[in-house]
Amino acid sequence: MNVPTTFHACVADDAISKVSRLFNATLDDIFAELFQNARRAGATQVSVSQIDYPDLGPVICLIDNGPGLSDPRDLFTLGQSAWDHDVQSDEDAAGMGFFSLAGRRVRIIAQKQDTSQSWRIDAEPDSFGGTHPITCTSGPANHDGTTILIATKPNENYIAAANHAARYLPLEVMVDNVIIERKDFLATAEHIEEWNGIRIGIYARGPTGFRNNETVNFHGVTLHGRLPSLSQEFHQSYFARLDVMHCADLKLVLPARKEIVENDFMDALRAHITKIFYELIKAAGPHSLSFENFKCASELGVDLPPAAMRLRAFEPSHADSDMNSHGNVEPITEDDVIFASEGGAIEEQNLASALSNQRAPTKLYDPQSGFEGYDWYDQLARASVKGYRVIGDTDTVCVEPGKRHTLTERPDQLEVHCSVTDGAHTEDWVLKTDWLILGEDDWGLDDVDIAVTKSSKATMPDLVDFLEHALFNPSDDSEAGSYDQQQQWFRDEAEDLAINLLETSLEVQINAITRVIDRELYWLRRSDEVIIVRIGKGRIDVEGLVMPAAE
Repeated sequence: MNVPTTFHACVADDAISKVSRLFNATLDDIFAELFQNARRAGATQVSVSQIDYPDLGPVICLIDNGPGLSDPRDLFTLGQSAWDHDVQSDEDAAGMGFFSLAGRRVRIIAQKQDTSQSWRIDAEPDSFGGTHPITCTSGPANHDGTTILIATKPNENYIAAANHAARYLPLEVMVDNVIIERKDFLATAEHIEEWNGIRIGIYARGPTGFRNNETVNFHGVTLHGRLPSLSQEFHQSYFARLDVMHCADLKLVLPARKEIVENDFMDALRAHITKIFYELIKAAGPHSLSFENFKCASELGVDLPPAAMRLRAFEPSHADSDMNSHGNVEPITEDDVIFASEGGAIEEQNLASALSNQRAPTKLYDPQSGFEGYDWYDQLARASVKGYRVIGDTDTVCVEPGKRHTLTERPDQLEVHCSVTDGAHTEDWVLKTDWLILGEDDWGLDDVDIAVTKSSKATMPDLVDFLEHALFNPSDDSEAGSYDQQQQWFRDEAEDLAINLLETSLEVQINAITRVIDRELYWLRRSDEVIIVRIGKGRIDVEGLVMPAAE
């Protein structure tokens, strides 16, 4: 085979046979494309209805009041566009939209431009792929605009599809003689400005996140465009939407036009949007931008002060992460301390309990990695748990976090040992506490050791709550029981353990019996009678029950 040294790209002859896959063949795509065609042609109104046509059966009827057609072949020539220069420049019209009808039987009755005559054009489902001829004959006289009759498919909702396609279209659309209310795509924006033929809408949101698939309105066609957003840790964050008016540089991926072409213009647009974010944040006052975003603002020409000295108060995590809560965001000073340990629920619950026992409780704050780089944040002291000390009558044992230590009796004293460093200096904190859990996270009551001091004034409910927070992590296995069941089983076991630690094994047995009667036989607790249950020698005897009076 002789290959020439130069040649040109081209389209294969059988490419037209694949046009049915250029669009998804839904009414959403069809209406979006046909409404665009009517608008570009100069129509000011489009009407949509469903009728039974004599020789076609049920069809969707779309009528516009535009000028009609100059050459019907333009509709069926893939990639050929007859739009004027302004439309070609602003919208990059590609001459493919009519092929959204591929796979359907279609009839077009169109006015011959600038005449009182019309064409009738009939296309079969395979006509769009070039395997079946398209017929073009004379249509009725004095037919204005263009009428398109589209064969329906089962279970199609043309009303919903037409309403969706017309929401932000700069053209009046009627569905079954009802005018669809048109909306401003940026109606709820907090700030709008125009840039290079695009209206940019800026929206505020809280720091919890936002998701919205429709971020760009391209003359009525809505799509998801990859646009910047900007989050702050504790202050208002921002995202953007675009309403394209007359912009030749923003181009859509053909043929479906559901993505934006990535080019230098999009890079410049994203940078401009980001700069708007920073300008709005500057105007708002104090901020909580990450240090990286703080530097980015400066690079874009927006000078901001450092982030406000605010952090979230430390709240210990729970074994069941769904129960975790966030502390309040509070102003801090250079003397405050961050809790920077990587321990889990046991370590954090132990520490929180010890902190609460101090006469002047020390306030800790959660770390905020995004603030690393700010001088005020980097200079704050960091605290971490280094270990525990169990002090008994005759010995003292140091236990590392995550390690077990079996106790034969209640200790005289328990301590949490922490290290506090600001980079230049390190000091030790010793926090006395009434109780500790010794062992690894993600294990149950049988897999850890629990220490309670002899002098502790802790009550059984207090200790049960503490154990639940540090250790209860329900299984999502369907055979493990419901959440409520698993929680009740855990608390029952913790209750028995707490009583055994705080009181005696006899009290544990009494509590277990009381719990069964209280839950299962609570209906027997009547103020006017005393019931005695004797358990012994293989028998259960009940006395005091009164037979209800006969009705």
